[in-house]
Amino acid sequence: MNLSFILPVYNSQDFIEESLKILIHYIEKLELIQDVQIVIVNDGSKDKTLDIITNFVNSNQYEKITFDIVSYEKNMNIGFAIRKGIEKVKNDVVIIMDSDLPFELNIIDDSLKLINSCCLVSVDRTKKADSYKVGFVRLILHKGLIFLIKLMFGKYLKGIDDFVAGFKVIRKNLLDKIKQNLISNTSLIHFEIILYTVIENMKSDQKCDIGFVFPVLKVETNQKTTYKFFKILEVVWKIIFELFEIKKRVDKIV
Repeated sequence: MNLSFILPVYNSQDFIEESLKILIHYIEKLELIQDVQIVIVNDGSKDKTLDIITNFVNSNQYEKITFDIVSYEKNMNIGFAIRKGIEKVKNDVVIIMDSDLPFELNIIDDSLKLINSCCLVSVDRTKKADSYKVGFVRLILHKGLIFLIKLMFGKYLKGIDDFVAGFKVIRKNLLDKIKQNLISNTSLIHFEIILYTVIENMKSDQKCDIGFVFPVLKVETNQKTTYKFFKILEVVWKIIFELFEIKKRVDKIV
């Protein structure tokens, strides 16, 4: 199996090098993996993130791992970064994940087992107590977003309880079919990937299953947020606007 990782990063100088070391150490232990591409997308970081990534990539060589760095000056948010990363992927199975590695990495192994019989694997944080131990404000924002998504798109999401978690494993042939519909610049891109997979299933005679893994959230994840309060408010408004844009788009294509 050949893998492409997409890692969006923003103002991550305090942890990005350690994250890359941890991820690579885990990848090197995976069995039956022939080729790994890691696409790192620097989303307009204002700190030393890009320098750290560049130095790391130039200073380290691995037998089966190659790197692609995508960078631009203006911060465009995580969805835009992921969409730029999608343009670079080359391998059969694509893994999209947050650069702070918020979940225990065994979900990669669990997902790769599922992807043999599925075209998309996502995380479901609603089934295990250890999946989403976060602060009150973050939890309320997440619950509110889930409620709004179910209100607007519930008929497409039967049996799906978590939509916007920052981890997806998707087959490239499916990603190639749906990527032209992805418009979100925010974390809603993870919802879009699920939504358009469901819609693709509705249009196709050959159905593909969506699998779910149940992650354990790392305790230190809450300490790694790179967004301040007013930035979070700005993103919330962008998400609400994007939901209505996505709804208009879906109404046109379904």
